Amino acid sequence: GLVEPWRQPMVRILLCGDVRGCLPQVCSAVDGLQKKLPEEQKFKAVFCVGEFSSEEMDLDVKPSVPVYFVDCGPACQDLIDESPQGEEISPNLHFLGHFGVATVAGLKVAYLSGRLRADLFEKDKEDEDDDSGIQKLPEVENLMAKYGTQDAGDRDLHVPSFSGSAGTASSSGPSWEQIKAKEKEKEELNSQLFVDGCYTPLAIERLQEEIADSGGIDLLLTSEWPKGVMTGLKDAWPEEAATRRLAKSAAKQVSSAAVAEVAAHSEPKYHAVGLGGVFWRRAPWLHESRGEVVSSTGLLRCGVCRMVTLGAVDGSRPGVKDVPASSNSYRKPEEDEGGPPKPQKWLHGLDIDPQAPPATADDATPNPWAAKPATVSTFDQVPERADFSAMDKEEKRRWMQRFGVRPDEMQGAADKLAKEMAPKEKKEKHKSLYKVSEKEKKRRKTGGDGHLPFSARERMSAGRGG
Repeated sequence: GLVEPWRQPMVRILLCGDVRGCLPQVCSAVDGLQKKLPEEQKFKAVFCVGEFSSEEMDLDVKPSVPVYFVDCGPACQDLIDESPQGEEISPNLHFLGHFGVATVAGLKVAYLSGRLRADLFEKDKEDEDDDSGIQKLPEVENLMAKYGTQDAGDRDLHVPSFSGSAGTASSSGPSWEQIKAKEKEKEELNSQLFVDGCYTPLAIERLQEEIADSGGIDLLLTSEWPKGVMTGLKDAWPEEAATRRLAKSAAKQVSSAAVAEVAAHSEPKYHAVGLGGVFWRRAPWLHESRGEVVSSTGLLRCGVCRMVTLGAVDGSRPGVKDVPASSNSYRKPEEDEGGPPKPQKWLHGLDIDPQAPPATADDATPNPWAAKPATVSTFDQVPERADFSAMDKEEKRRWMQRFGVRPDEMQGAADKLAKEMAPKEKKEKHKSLYKVSEKEKKRRKTGGDGHLPFSARERMSAGRGG
């Protein structure tokens, strides 16, 4: 039962949701938990996700446990500008930085501050097929709608210009200067790591490079939810329906495809997210390439990632706007709100073993971002029979020379083999409509006359003697 001297023990940490300036309240709650625990079971660190900053913040408090946070609140860009690599803002209060991988309390922690700015990640579909930048011709439908009702003699009076020269713009799109100016602006923004508190594709690319060199992530911290995280989930139990409803509404409004890309790439043991204002532990999903090799089989047994979403300290739902349901839309009885929403848990404890591979789970779901497997033909499908009727004499001769058998004979042998290997149908045994007694069955089987009365047997014996 001794622990190896080189093996690091379990690390106990706390996850915290959107602080939103309520740092004294967080410190008070953490102190209360810490006092109840013996020294060897105390928390080593607190990790905060979501909106940490607010318009007004009280930093005149010293946490008893080191607090590490990412931010997507009002002060996010200022924090990133002043200390992109992170810094200790006050005693035991650490801003992790814009993005990266850090070792905290023996854990490998990947983190990403900021939010998604959708226009920076949108691909210009119009320019994907045309690198020259020449303005494309309008679609036929647009031309018909514009000129279809005109007389034949007037159609040549309003021919649009598609020359793409400077200063010329079609009535249905931007000018050449506007297109080039927009492209230049997008290139300048994408050359930066963060813009107005929002990460860029370059930041995501750099983060993934650091994750690839980290040797395995224990904990991933992001403010937003990974897009597509609801994929593959089973229906919620009735007692979990209210929480699932809150999670669905949050997933629609505070999710990011870039965060999903990071989560799928990093394959962490745990993923903590803020925003949404709901405490929810998603069923773990299976990794695709991270786990341990089973020594007896040599196969890779993949572990799981457990995602935890946390409520806000002030009880709000940051990033979520409640959309009133249509009166015509059907809702299950368990989906009704049933009064004001319950307070959501915003502190959650974890024990993480930094030396162990990701754990397995019986309730694991498939990876939400796994590529769909290609359809494979099954043995249940009936194979197509070859047709040799179109073969001429020369082809049949070459076939005979090569295989030593005629094509029709080969097909006949294949059909016979398939018939022999096909499962045989069991015939039902014939059942009599009349019930037969056990005595009658015995007599029929042995041929005796034990079923006859005594007088009949006497007459039969007398007849045989005569």
